[in-house]
Amino acid sequence: MTDIRTFASALGGDVAGRNRVLCPGPGHSRNDRSLSVTFDGAAFAVHSFAGDDWQTCKDYVRERLGFPKWEPGDGQDRRIPAAHLQGFDAGCVDAEANDPRRTEDDLIRIRRARDLWDEGQEPRCTLVETYLRSRCLELGDDLAGKVLRFHPRCPWRDENTGRTIFLPALIAAFRSIDDDQVTAVHRIPLRPDGGKIGRRMLGVVHRAAVKLDPIGPDLAIGEGIETAMAARQLGYSPAWALGSVGAISFFPVINGVKRLLILGEVGKASEQAVRICGQRWQKAWRRVAVVQPATGSDLNDELISRVRRHG
Repeated sequence: MTDIRTFASALGGDVAGRNRVLCPGPGHSRNDRSLSVTFDGAAFAVHSFAGDDWQTCKDYVRERLGFPKWEPGDGQDRRIPAAHLQGFDAGCVDAEANDPRRTEDDLIRIRRARDLWDEGQEPRCTLVETYLRSRCLELGDDLAGKVLRFHPRCPWRDENTGRTIFLPALIAAFRSIDDDQVTAVHRIPLRPDGGKIGRRMLGVVHRAAVKLDPIGPDLAIGEGIETAMAARQLGYSPAWALGSVGAISFFPVINGVKRLLILGEVGKASEQAVRICGQRWQKAWRRVAVVQPATGSDLNDELISRVRRHG
């Protein structure tokens, strides 16, 4: 049977759970992670956080995986009525968000991620600092080496050739929200001038986060590392980065956190993920606030605009 990593590779996405992949939706960019695909053997279910048509998404996944085209069966319409769709989405996501189990395959991927993290080096005075400076982000003592590191030869699959190449990269540790152990690594390969090539995750990101700060009664969560770092500089802390829009929707309720600040981004995918996550926390009687960027598509864009405007 094909394993979940093979499915993720074919879809150009990341493994996000025991049987779930977050990947680009049809017509979206390579860095998009708005499509959730949950596998049960060769069968699968799809959910688009961008609101893409479910049948279009299923056809797209079938094509990418080399599955035969869908053929009508008994002719019954099994689509979920629009009036019940939001509740169905939330119920399915809530069930997985609260499941902390790890499979043997998960443990193998976690070991690979920890090995890569252990190879990381001091990030200051490297391309990591060059990249972060270009985004107006500060690399302080509390982040350097503990949360963010530099890897001089980070493995990266070239999507044009399918081969593994080695590139200098910013790497960040995803730590379990249950026991604080490293479970995955966020990889951002960099060009010689410090520009970003892309971003991917290695390991298990389910129930994990790039924890820029220790947890507190308030907690801000965002998609990208850059968004969460910008939030801290704009006064929203403690802050965690979850890596993708899909991970926002799956973020579980955590003991000790009284108020959740969700760092929204421009777009329908973010709106839907924020709604699903916010409803879960409100049902648990926690306060929820959403922070939207005043300019640009995310808080890092807003920070850059402020810095350039005020010097």
